[in-house]
Amino acid sequence: MMKSKWVVLLAALCLVFALAVSASAKTKLRVVWMDYDARFNTVYQTMEQDFEKENPDIDVETIILPWNEGHDRLVTWIAGRQAPDIANTGTRWVLEFNDMGVLEPLDKWLSPEFIKGFYPGALEARIKGKLYGLPVAMSARTLFYRSDLISKPPATWSELVKVAQDVTSKHKIYGIGLSGKKFVELTEFVYYLYGNGGSFFEMEPDGSYGKAKFNDKAGVEALQFMVDLVHKYKVTEPNVTENDRGSLQDLFIAGKLAMVETGPWFAAMLQERAPNLKWGVAPMPHNDGKPQSTLMVTDSIVMFKSSKNKEAAVKYLNFIYRDKYRLEFNKAFGMLPVRASVGAMSYFQTPYYKVYIDQLPRAKGWPLMSEWSKVEDVLWDAVGAALLKIKSPKQALDEAAKEVDAYRKK
Repeated sequence: MMKSKWVVLLAALCLVFALAVSASAKTKLRVVWMDYDARFNTVYQTMEQDFEKENPDIDVETIILPWNEGHDRLVTWIAGRQAPDIANTGTRWVLEFNDMGVLEPLDKWLSPEFIKGFYPGALEARIKGKLYGLPVAMSARTLFYRSDLISKPPATWSELVKVAQDVTSKHKIYGIGLSGKKFVELTEFVYYLYGNGGSFFEMEPDGSYGKAKFNDKAGVEALQFMVDLVHKYKVTEPNVTENDRGSLQDLFIAGKLAMVETGPWFAAMLQERAPNLKWGVAPMPHNDGKPQSTLMVTDSIVMFKSSKNKEAAVKYLNFIYRDKYRLEFNKAFGMLPVRASVGAMSYFQTPYYKVYIDQLPRAKGWPLMSEWSKVEDVLWDAVGAALLKIKSPKQALDEAAKEVDAYRKK
């Protein structure tokens, strides 16, 4: 009997030891996500549990940070050599982290077929030809319009002028909003620049940014069109240099504006603050004879060079980009799909979402450069000077290009 007890005890000890060894043998994958909203935990708990079930040798530690703390926490971890394996970041942080030499190029780990599955414009985090981040959340800009006043939204600039003049004359409200007050992004100038086939900088053979290009014909025409909307056609709200995007959204909600160019978050604002207002969305208008385009803004997910678990990290990345999980993410947070296969799903084929999806193949992001905040400040001053008729669009943009090029040479 005593011998039997010892056998049972020994077997139990062996089992405990085996489980301990098994647990210690697991790869520990440390993943940081930013908090999108209150539904975040449910979405990522499900995804993490499914991943661990499929990969029992990998233990995922998910850390969720508020957006307003995320950047500084990551910088602190990097400085202390405690960077996670993977992190969700603002795409605007990618260049900063890459300049610190802490990011791992992803195109050496992910298959070309996998990368081709993304909308091309969503792959903003390329630096000198190398991909340092995958888009994980995306928004784009569209034209919101009063569907009770406008039967057919404008597709081109000439149609935009005609519709804006018509609604201004008949309904005594402002036709189109135009924000000339400094804001977190260049708003209308980038919309009209991209809608005229323009870009901010020349591209060098190695994928880096060259000289300023926003003062070429496309840029000057874009800014001239903005000036004409205000002074020639008189279809905007007065005092445009005193209004930012938020002000224009408020005017639309108040029923004082017929059209405003903004992002998908505005739909929820309208449903909450103006539930009886009749509205629709349409692709961003473009110059006659030019291809349609719009601004795309993304958040990214990156892998740190210091990670000792890159193979596990790659498994995780491939897993979370499966259509099932991307659809759940987009449904929960109201984001646009970053992969074409998800964009083709029936959920995104409603009239509302289809406007966004149809624009994505032609959408473009902001230039990814460390000097961008300075560039933006200079361009805001140029746009404001033109809108106030202090300078012509050409003079304002030529001087801005000269200042930007000189600054970037320092």
